[in-house]
Amino acid sequence: MKNKINIFLIFLLILSSSCNESLEEINIDPNTFPAAGDPQVLSSAIGYMGYIVEQDLNYSSSFLWSQYYTWGIGVSIGNEERYVSVAGDFNGYWQRAYANSLVDLNYITKNSSSPAYRGIANVLKAHLFQGLVDHFGDIPFTEAISGAIEDGSILTPNSDSAETTIYPGLISLLDEALSDFELAETDIVGEDDFIFNGDITKWTKFANSLKLRILMRTSETSPQGAAIQALISSGTFIESIDDMPFIPFSGATGDQNPMFARAEFGVGMFYFASNATLNVLESLNDPRAEVLYTKATTGTFEGSLHGIDQGTIDNEEFTSPDSDYSLASEYAYGDSKPVILMSPWEVWFLRAEADARYSTADDAATAFSTAIELNFSYMEVADAASYIATLDFAGATTLDDQLDLIGIQKWISLNGTQEDEGWIETRRFDRPASRLFTDGIFQTPPLSVLNSGTFPSSWLYPESERSLNPNAPAQRSITDAIFWDN
Repeated sequence: MKNKINIFLIFLLILSSSCNESLEEINIDPNTFPAAGDPQVLSSAIGYMGYIVEQDLNYSSSFLWSQYYTWGIGVSIGNEERYVSVAGDFNGYWQRAYANSLVDLNYITKNSSSPAYRGIANVLKAHLFQGLVDHFGDIPFTEAISGAIEDGSILTPNSDSAETTIYPGLISLLDEALSDFELAETDIVGEDDFIFNGDITKWTKFANSLKLRILMRTSETSPQGAAIQALISSGTFIESIDDMPFIPFSGATGDQNPMFARAEFGVGMFYFASNATLNVLESLNDPRAEVLYTKATTGTFEGSLHGIDQGTIDNEEFTSPDSDYSLASEYAYGDSKPVILMSPWEVWFLRAEADARYSTADDAATAFSTAIELNFSYMEVADAASYIATLDFAGATTLDDQLDLIGIQKWISLNGTQEDEGWIETRRFDRPASRLFTDGIFQTPPLSVLNSGTFPSSWLYPESERSLNPNAPAQRSITDAIFWDN
């Protein structure tokens, strides 16, 4: 009898132990992770970033405000063409940047034990935050993405000064990234990094190049000459097309370029080439014009480039077919077009400007030529050397003359790939010493609600932020200047 009792007690102990284990483990699927790891979170952040950059930025107000394109036939002329903005226009960009990409990237920088993943996340955070500042000015930064209990439960973050807090903070993020890259082991990050497949050398070049962009952005209002000289002397940069950070798209359903997918989901690409751009290209006899835009295939201008003045579509025959005009080419618009985060020609133009302003270790003329050569090469246009010779950079004997040449060529080179950055740089190069764009290249749309010669210089704070966050800044005007503008 005693033996039976002992056996029964042993059975109860085993059963109790089994029950305790099952209570803890029965609801865990052994084939899935209980939480996303670094690879899954990074790929999610990059995926959203592709949409943010290409659709929310390149194919929005900036698409028209850079005056690469103007409104086309087929629909009523839009508010963007008349420089009418309402706060709700910018909800999507703000929400996707903060609630999607930045949340994922912040999770990595706070929780990852991998220097490689932390470094990559900080580079992309700096890229996204700079974009937000360059459109809105003061934004949530130090208190942003802090809604979790462990982060302080900050659901209504205050905005920080773009000039004194955020821009210096972006440099700190990139310095953290560069330090992490020095510690990073190879082959830790793989195909979940859609941009560089874990190549830390290329991520280091991207970090330094982005740092140069941030430092150069304030050149007209708060020169950073010493920091720029040191960076050029010691850093490695995006120098070739092989170094270029971009998010690829195959063109297959579900993996199409976001600009293309969004346009084709709606009424299609109905924008025409703006004469503001075509006039400059034609005056320079620039062979890139025929790569950026299609030729008219019908009508009076058949076989030629044919744009219209900015905002004058109402003066055209409503029944005219699109084929009478120049549209976006396959280079500028297509289902498999990559989303470029920073191009080598942009970086070489920054280096040309840096030497012109601050006498760095580079040579401005060489950097200027290299930028154009790389853009020609990427566009598969021949004989860059002959074109560069006609620009006569060596004959630009004053700083302002050099900056004008750099500004115009940079604006041309960003067309078709980085339209938003093109708009940002028109604002920066349009400076008191030379109102290069607003008193020269740009055309005032006839239906503009702004005075003649006045153009947008910022975006409105989103309606969602203004209505849900009592600590949101007072609303701004689209003619307010971001701190680095002048």
